[in-house]
Amino acid sequence: MFKKSLAAVALLGAFAGSAFAADVTLYGVVDEGFLYTHKDTDVAGSDAVDKLELKSGIQAGSRWGLKGTEDLGNGLKVGFILESGFNADDGTQSVSGTMFNREASLNVMGPFGQLSLGKIGAITQGTSSWGKVGAVSAFGTSYGAANVGNATNVFAATVGVMDNTIAYQTPKFAGFTVYAQYSMGSSKAASQNSEGKWTQTMVENESSTDRYYALGATYANGPVNLYFAVDSVNYASYFDKTGTTTTPSTKDMDDSLTVAFGGSYDFSVVKVFAGAQYFDEVLVSKVSGLSNVGLDSLGKMKGYALQASASAPLAGGTGYFGVGYVDSSEADSVVTGKEFDLKYYVASVGYKYDLSKRTNVYGVLSYAKGEQDIATPSANFDYSDRKPSMVGFGVCWSAPQLLISKKLIRNCVVHDLVFG
Repeated sequence: MFKKSLAAVALLGAFAGSAFAADVTLYGVVDEGFLYTHKDTDVAGSDAVDKLELKSGIQAGSRWGLKGTEDLGNGLKVGFILESGFNADDGTQSVSGTMFNREASLNVMGPFGQLSLGKIGAITQGTSSWGKVGAVSAFGTSYGAANVGNATNVFAATVGVMDNTIAYQTPKFAGFTVYAQYSMGSSKAASQNSEGKWTQTMVENESSTDRYYALGATYANGPVNLYFAVDSVNYASYFDKTGTTTTPSTKDMDDSLTVAFGGSYDFSVVKVFAGAQYFDEVLVSKVSGLSNVGLDSLGKMKGYALQASASAPLAGGTGYFGVGYVDSSEADSVVTGKEFDLKYYVASVGYKYDLSKRTNVYGVLSYAKGEQDIATPSANFDYSDRKPSMVGFGVCWSAPQLLISKKLIRNCVVHDLVFG
């Protein structure tokens, strides 16, 4: 932790030394509470599992970050975002070995819009400054650990935060903003585990790594907010190592496709949300709700997802209610004999009470159920007919953020401290 602090100080110093007139902000969120889950896998001989745990990041992922901008004049600005997720319950990084796992981007902004480069989240998920899909749910992309019917538990999110990404957004025009993203994938050297199995070499922007494309748009006008996105993963098709062998091979891979649309309308007394998504050649595990109930090992699927929710003032705070439904079957790439049908249902309620501008307490309760029908059942429970279910209940709080804004003008540093 001391080394990380030194790195942050060094970064601020470097930015101060090079910036003519820049604003740098240190920010963070600590979210922690209690989570109870009851899971029934519906497998013969297996009992339901009850679990009570102290959990970090149920409403909002615990994080700290640095962001800065420099005004270059003539409407042009440059900036950066460095954001690191951590687990407040044990102090570990959210992603081991990756310090800025939520975002690490360099941004150029001007009359043309914004161009960003680096490690950036897809518009179809909720992590990083680029996530937009939360617009289709009253729960946004929060409370996922309790398996509520939020945007990313019901919709398929094929990728999360991506390496080597180029992202662009237009200026807002007539309420619309358009987004485009391309990830060149990862570059990783091959490695061998203790069992002698290899992970393949990945070369950025080559067929040995997954590459990602997305195009989306948002619309905001008074009480109306809309969201649209289409994305695809160009799966790796060249493998220099497979299993315990180092014999190169190629394989035709069908690319994934998701198309989603939704939004909200604010009636003042209640705000309603709805969304729909079509998906094809998407891994079952990419629908978080299916993974949460234990249906995540069947390969690729195609189908659709629907969700509806609402929020309204309640007892001095805000109440939430939402439902979601997923209907899918095996994708065309699944081999004969491995056919399946999957369904997922979820209903959730929640309540949030603000203690201040930045501190709140909240509770959520959710019930989810899956249905798995296998064309050719086997003794392996992953390929058996079953109807697993899950109840999730979380009571937590989100602690105040500490924002430290530093305006850096050459060698003069003016400190502005803002406490929640």
